Amino acid sequence: MEIYDDEDAERAVLYKLFSDLFMREPTEETLLQAKELFQMKFDTSPDEIQKDFARIFLSPDLHPAPYESLYHFSVGEKPRLWGKATEEVKAFYESAGLTLDEETTFIPDHLALELLFMNYLVQNGLVVQQKIFLREHLFWVNEYCDEVQKHAATPFYKEVATILKEFMLSEQERYERED
Repeated sequence: MEIYDDEDAERAVLYKLFSDLFMREPTEETLLQAKELFQMKFDTSPDEIQKDFARIFLSPDLHPAPYESLYHFSVGEKPRLWGKATEEVKAFYESAGLTLDEETTFIPDHLALELLFMNYLVQNGLVVQQKIFLREHLFWVNEYCDEVQKHAATPFYKEVATILKEFMLSEQERYERED
């Protein structure tokens, strides 16, 4: 299916951009796109933002770690990488006809992959799957954004976390209105 309207096209772009911002050190092009789309005003250099990315997302202690399984686990279980949520997310991808490339270094429940998957669902007009995936697998993002805000050294990632949280809340409200 094709994108239904301009709102869906905008949502797809936002999911893709957020995915890029949490997947790898942002390029100058990605920073410019974020600055324009989010109407951000920051004086931080690209180098400082890239260092902040590495410090937040690539540090050995991975805190805050961008994995659903560390936020979504059963009572009595300990949060761990490759938890039950990871397998559920992987199965959801497969149910949509997608598999992760063997060379992918990301665990399936990494925030960037989940956001990229939502981009795919929006682009392909898979509304029911969007609603289910959002409800079952992206509810943890708001808590994660709070952690990013605490650990970010640059205004850029603090603001990105705030904007992502607002976006996720609007997405949740969007589907609640439709119920």
